[in-house]
Amino acid sequence: MVIAVNLWLMHNKNANEWYSLESEQLGRSLAGQASRMLAAPLEKEDQESIENYVSTIETDSFVKGTSLYDQTGKTITSFDENYSIIEEFRVLDQPPLIFIEDIIYDGKTIGYVKLLLDRDAIIKHHKAFNRTQLIQTGLIMLLTAICAMIITRLFYKIRASYQFSDNPKSVK
Repeated sequence: MVIAVNLWLMHNKNANEWYSLESEQLGRSLAGQASRMLAAPLEKEDQESIENYVSTIETDSFVKGTSLYDQTGKTITSFDENYSIIEEFRVLDQPPLIFIEDIIYDGKTIGYVKLLLDRDAIIKHHKAFNRTQLIQTGLIMLLTAICAMIITRLFYKIRASYQFSDNPKSVK
């Protein structure tokens, strides 16, 4: 029982740390990928390709919005117009998940991309993963207990059979 409580406490602690790491890693990864995808179309000013790539990026369930800026910081296009970051700071206790990555083409920075991630979608994914992991841990503990009971029972049966077989020899 003590082991079960300890595992549960460790699981909760690790789950909170994992959420922070996962959201940061996910944001950096998606922003880096978006930056690489958008570099050539942005350099060639191919608006149709840019819109196709952005729509591909935004099909990810974790991406809430995307904005593109040139190297001076002027907005090229913004696909998250219905979302206010300032309003998000006012409403929520936690800041929004915003990731910005330079768009580099042939070694020079030609702009940057801003991705806004959906905190609720990430938390939902994180909770589902943790629930599955907790169920697996519980099943492993149950199977370990069953195996321990079987091994213990087997040990005592074997021990008892050796004791019965040794008794007649000692009488002779």
